Amino acid sequence: MDQIVPRDIYLAHARSFKKSEQEFIFLFEEWLPETIINCHAHCNLLEHVLEISEQAYRHMLSTFPYFSLEESREWQKLFHPTKTIRTLRFPSVFRGVDHKVANLYLLKHSLSEDRVALYGLPDDKSYTINMLTHPRVSALKMYFSYIDPPATQIYQYFPKEVLEVAEKRDIPIILHPPMRITRCLDQILQIVKDFPRLRICLAHLSLTKSVVSGLEEAFTAIAQYPQVSFDTALVPSAEVVAMALRIVGSDRIMYGSDEPLHLIRSVVYKHPSKGERIVTECSYHWADPEEHLMFRSLASGSFHAHWQSLFAIKEVIDRFSLKERQVIKQKLFYNNAESFYGFERSP
Repeated sequence: MDQIVPRDIYLAHARSFKKSEQEFIFLFEEWLPETIINCHAHCNLLEHVLEISEQAYRHMLSTFPYFSLEESREWQKLFHPTKTIRTLRFPSVFRGVDHKVANLYLLKHSLSEDRVALYGLPDDKSYTINMLTHPRVSALKMYFSYIDPPATQIYQYFPKEVLEVAEKRDIPIILHPPMRITRCLDQILQIVKDFPRLRICLAHLSLTKSVVSGLEEAFTAIAQYPQVSFDTALVPSAEVVAMALRIVGSDRIMYGSDEPLHLIRSVVYKHPSKGERIVTECSYHWADPEEHLMFRSLASGSFHAHWQSLFAIKEVIDRFSLKERQVIKQKLFYNNAESFYGFERSP
């Protein structure tokens, strides 16, 4: 790797639990279902990371460029000691990872009760299409910044030839849009129209960390297409979760953690000139030093993004009656992902 990332220092910082975070463990031990499906987790080894480009180095994606299966299971037990967690995993998404080898690592070594999403390569369509026949592939993940410069159109990194095969084989795709849903809704709707039987999960509630203009209209447009679902990975806003739940419905939203990025402690704030941003407690290598110095006090006392996302979901679900809470909770944390990604089937 050309760039040095002090990953172990960041992990040690994350492992230094605050008193509040220790209390969160007990709170969610009581609140969460006994068995959980986490449908959004990154996992690969150090040996799979060939290089970290300057572009990736300046992005939070490079905070933990590798995170093994063993580390994943260890952290799951730290956060949720008594829960059974089944996981859909795929490699880190930035260019510079040997995704072919990383895919094989997950396909070979993942537990039988877990699932693997193939990381597809837009510059190697034959490889991607061929790997969709692997019996352990439960989904397809492709990423806009794998292309340099980063793609602005979904079809640039999700080629139509690949989507045709995914649709034919009934393999859902995990779609991280190239920009927030309010700015690329037309592209999403075009894919839905071009591939009406393709099941799509829009990751991160389509990149919405806060309610923005046009979001309700975008959710309403997507809600008309039952083949489109959402995951909650790294969404800290109860207002966004509530809006999605109200418009799209409880059958089409799934819990995802964005592991290991969920270990970052940060807060969302509005920069006077750059708009919506995050500021972190730790001084990560990708953080702008001047901006961090100016706004880091906002992150004082912040806790893992893992807990922020869970609290956003909990706050919304707790607004329902006791009977409704249990039903919705079971759907979001297990049932929806079980059927969408085939967890109920033997691998």
